[in-house]
Amino acid sequence: MTRFFPLLIAAWATFGLMAVSAQAADVAANSRPNILLIVADDMGYTDWGGFGGEIHTPNLDKLAAQGQKFSQFYTAPTCSPTRAMLLTGIDHHQVGMGSMLELLRPNQIGVPGYEGHLTHQAVTLPELLQDSGYRTMMAGKWHLGLDPAQDPTQFGFDQSYVMLLGAASHFSDEAPYAPNYPPIYRHNGKQVHTPENFYSSNFYADQIDTWISKTPTDQPVFAYLAFTAPHDPLHVPD
Repeated sequence: MTRFFPLLIAAWATFGLMAVSAQAADVAANSRPNILLIVADDMGYTDWGGFGGEIHTPNLDKLAAQGQKFSQFYTAPTCSPTRAMLLTGIDHHQVGMGSMLELLRPNQIGVPGYEGHLTHQAVTLPELLQDSGYRTMMAGKWHLGLDPAQDPTQFGFDQSYVMLLGAASHFSDEAPYAPNYPPIYRHNGKQVHTPENFYSSNFYADQIDTWISKTPTDQPVFAYLAFTAPHDPLHVPD
């Protein structure tokens, strides 16, 4: 059975680290452990039981209890800058994401550090792992660039199915979250439309599961599962 070193990251005021769960013995026994990085979008710091929230979250609480909670971890206050920090390990200004593209002010346009997309000024985590023989994959919210040259496949991901913008309908209607910002989806760099039975959380998880199942068991895997939920609009399947 494929074993994974799970990382759970949840976002508050768009993003922030909440819990890491690891089986230390498994990691020590395997110098290249399989890694599953899970991101929950726009989830409040105290929206789950692990940090005293009132919402019943037994699975998240179990991960936190078995792993490590980072109570002094800091990050940027919005989506794109923090995702840039997560994937590069450095300050978001150093890789072009001083601000979200949608929030760039006139005096920021053209200023170094405010390119509005992830740049190649730093090596990304998937690029490092790719160089170490990992099979890398991503499904979910990208929000680090719109042009084909800014696609996840250009930053170390072998496989990707992503929504490029910050939010949208969680269903197949592809309704925009905000006027003039229709969602854009790409599968391995090619623009696509969501299937008829699309529900964001289920679909992205299924994509990762399918890719993992097709990867030889002797090849390590890095899977980045970036849910768009629970970011509004608050949609749940029937």
